[in-house]
Amino acid sequence: MEVSKIMITRADIQRIIQEEMVCLKEDLDTPAKYSSNEAKLHIDADVKKMSKFLGKASQECIKIMMDGVKGNRYDALDIQRGIKFGPFNRTHEGERPFMSMLWHKVRGGFRRYMPKGKLRK
Repeated sequence: MEVSKIMITRADIQRIIQEEMVCLKEDLDTPAKYSSNEAKLHIDADVKKMSKFLGKASQECIKIMMDGVKGNRYDALDIQRGIKFGPFNRTHEGERPFMSMLWHKVRGGFRRYMPKGKLRK
């Protein structure tokens, strides 16, 4: 019985890897289909409702930040420090990044409440 050797070149391996990468990318780019057209309509409506609630929550969070700075309870950089550091059991997972994103979005607006336009008193 004769054993044949298969020669695979480096170019062959690169081509195979490239083909597999393309297949994986196609799988990631195309999401799974909805279970039905009705499910698509329901999830679209619910995502819109959730977006409204998050928008209202964002406004409330920003209002709390502004009230604290306007009331001289803390300065603008204390907000950043309070969100980033401190006990982690104060918030649930995902809430800190959400508050941090809000802070970065509105931090320029805090400059008008501080002397010389600085974030620190």
